[in-house]
Amino acid sequence: MLDFERVGPVKKYLIIVISVIILSVIGYGAYSYYQITNPKVLFENPPKKVNVPTTTNREEEEPVSAEIDPLLENPFQFSDRVNFLFLGLDASVERYETMGSFRTDTIMLISVDFDENKVDIISIPRDSYVKIPGREKREKINAAFARGGGFKGKGFEKTIETVSHFLGGIPIQYYIGIDMNVVKDVVDIMGGVDYDVDLRVRIGDRVLEKGFQHLSGQQVLDYARTRNTAKGDIDRIDRQQKIVLAIFKELKSTKQILKLPQYYTTVMERVHTNMDIKQIAGLALFAVNLELEDINRHTIPGGFLNMDKISYWGIHEWKKKELIKEIFGVDIEIDPKNDIQYIKKELAEKEKAFMEVAAQGKEIVGKANRFIEDYERLIREDEINRIKIYISQVDHEVESGDIDTLKKVVSEFKEYITKLQSILGQLDDAVKKAETLLAETAVKIKDYRDFITKEEKDTLDKRMNDLRKALNSRETKSINELTNQLKEYSVGVFKECQNRKEAKEKKDREDKEKEAIEREKAIKNAKSILENTENKMIEYEDYLEDTEKDGLNKKLANLRKILDSKDSDAKTINSAAQDLKEYGDKVFSECQQRKEGAEEDDTEKEDEGE
Repeated sequence: MLDFERVGPVKKYLIIVISVIILSVIGYGAYSYYQITNPKVLFENPPKKVNVPTTTNREEEEPVSAEIDPLLENPFQFSDRVNFLFLGLDASVERYETMGSFRTDTIMLISVDFDENKVDIISIPRDSYVKIPGREKREKINAAFARGGGFKGKGFEKTIETVSHFLGGIPIQYYIGIDMNVVKDVVDIMGGVDYDVDLRVRIGDRVLEKGFQHLSGQQVLDYARTRNTAKGDIDRIDRQQKIVLAIFKELKSTKQILKLPQYYTTVMERVHTNMDIKQIAGLALFAVNLELEDINRHTIPGGFLNMDKISYWGIHEWKKKELIKEIFGVDIEIDPKNDIQYIKKELAEKEKAFMEVAAQGKEIVGKANRFIEDYERLIREDEINRIKIYISQVDHEVESGDIDTLKKVVSEFKEYITKLQSILGQLDDAVKKAETLLAETAVKIKDYRDFITKEEKDTLDKRMNDLRKALNSRETKSINELTNQLKEYSVGVFKECQNRKEAKEKKDREDKEKEAIEREKAIKNAKSILENTENKMIEYEDYLEDTEKDGLNKKLANLRKILDSKDSDAKTINSAAQDLKEYGDKVFSECQQRKEGAEEDDTEKEDEGE
């Protein structure tokens, strides 16, 4: 025993100080040991706000509303439970480069009941269709981390808020976010794990066969990651829960569970949590006394939903309510509109409405294509391009499934086609009238070519060319104006031409009538000459020489031929008749002289005979 009376004042002071320090260390150690062996004490005063660790990972922050979630203003209070949100982040460099951000591929609420010595693990499918507080539209729950700003923002806080809201106000005090590669490292540190693999897994060149075997960290990670099964992420959740329990069993059987704090220090750079090392140690010690049957695993009930070509996990809200009641003993409020059956009904109605709008889109596309064909010679290139753009937009929106945008595009397309149809309809009428007038005018110019003046024709040609230019310009107003001008002028011109034609026709009729009279007169005269000539030929038959007789016959034949011809005019007839008469008069005059000479000879012979 130390004799204070025999030591100096300074030494006495040092001894007192050292004694106090030793007692304090012993006291703190004893208190810490008490806390670790009574872990409930370690979690009696959870942080009011989530402490977001600083990290060099880059995340694009997305704005969220600052509204206060009514469900979280007065959350449920539990004296016997502490809730931890476990988030598995596939935060690889490759994933950041391809996605631009990290999402929580694994979401588990781990509810620890220190009094009852039991744990409930509630897995929430990453594709669960939920409301993220502060966002207008529902989306996948694994988007909450990015919506909160990721590592640099309030990714963990927003995820906790989202999950707590989703579970009807169940409070979440702590979070553990890990890079999924941590699982690989921890399993390797503990020396692997025995497991009965239920499916063949292939990732890249790595293949994990079915059957009971001792798995490495990489094999465990590949098994926990794979979603290449019928139910995808839902099957993966089941496998993840099973492999977690297998790891827990391995840690217990090999008595490594108390080394978890040590393992944590090895991988702590890739673990994000608001727990301290003492709390982690306390949980490890708590786990020592847990048996597998003390751990209950659950999955949020639901079914698959396909919306806008994206796969979601729709929630059975009443079953979720029953699950929360079973685990936490509280009744939460649910919104029936969030239930998968309501959403499916709503989707069916939307699908029906969408199909109706899509049918309208298809109809207007068909009408537009026919429209281009019908107005092929009138429609401009820019109008065709505008129609093609609308058709492309309709096809795109039908493909995307956005009914509101599709409605807008179809409505605008219909309006454009209706307006264009009116414009082109008027243009078509104007063009048809103009083309008809041009054709009619060209025909009449040809018909009246003998009666139209050069000035009139030149004016008509100019106005027709002006109208053709207007037709090429496709300007309805200009076409109508020039059509009316050409019509008005051509009516006057052709009226004058008709008058000239009628005057000429009248004169031609008069001339023809006169010619007919003269022809009849000529025919009558010719016939008289024919008859007289024929009679004379009989009369002078004995005095005609052969040459004269032939000449007369030829001229007779010629006159008969002319008389038989309907095309012979009075002049021709008169000419032939006169030619016959003059020749006949000459011949018959000579015949008369021959006759008289012969008669004189006969008289002389008679006189001589007497």
